[in-house]
Amino acid sequence: MPKHIFFDLDSTLTPSRAEILPEHKPLFELLCKKMDVIVVSGGMMEQFRNQLPIEQKGSYYVLSQQGNHALHKDGSLLWRESLTKEQEIAARKVGKILIDAFQKINPTPIPDSNDLFENRGSLFAISVVGFHAPNEIKYKADPDQSIRRKLLTDHPDEVQELRDVGLQIMPAGTTTFDTILAGKHKGFNITRFIEHFDWKKEDCLYVGDALFPGGNDESVIGVIPTRPVKDHNETFAYIEEVLR
Repeated sequence: MPKHIFFDLDSTLTPSRAEILPEHKPLFELLCKKMDVIVVSGGMMEQFRNQLPIEQKGSYYVLSQQGNHALHKDGSLLWRESLTKEQEIAARKVGKILIDAFQKINPTPIPDSNDLFENRGSLFAISVVGFHAPNEIKYKADPDQSIRRKLLTDHPDEVQELRDVGLQIMPAGTTTFDTILAGKHKGFNITRFIEHFDWKKEDCLYVGDALFPGGNDESVIGVIPTRPVKDHNETFAYIEEVLR
């Protein structure tokens, strides 16, 4: 049984960009009382508060923006990285190219054209349909991330342009590309976090819905033991097992 459990957020603890289900909330709170819980996501702190309306202080650790903004469960800051203006400009430019290319391959409604980019501080996120688009649109757009992975393969010059300013890009969530500081992905930051607390890797477990080649959880493979899940319902079936 693990002592420290790391969870992805979207489609692992909650539906995409949505609040934790009412029946799952007490199970999550109970788990936080029994062991160390660390939630890892590309989202900002505000997103954690919206999707997990549970008092964070004293309950769980937060690794937001792929772990580049980290909070202790007592609420204190562990570390925080930040992008430069040059990096934001490059990410926005490449993002526009990728969104246009996605729409040519798979024309999908974009409810709000002003909802396609988010500078989260240490991560620049790009959504091909909009972060707040209805989930029925988001889940149909690119459910297995295959279109977004192909777009990165088909745009090597743009990927290199990001590398030249110290960034890397990967598919994330349901319709997003995460642009992060090169090498500072979930795997890097989970390693950093474990070393900070001097935990043993074999006492840890990562639960995520994107532990497949090209997924934004892939970087955790080989860092600590992992458990792939299909969605939030499968996650909480496992949590029920842990709590028995």
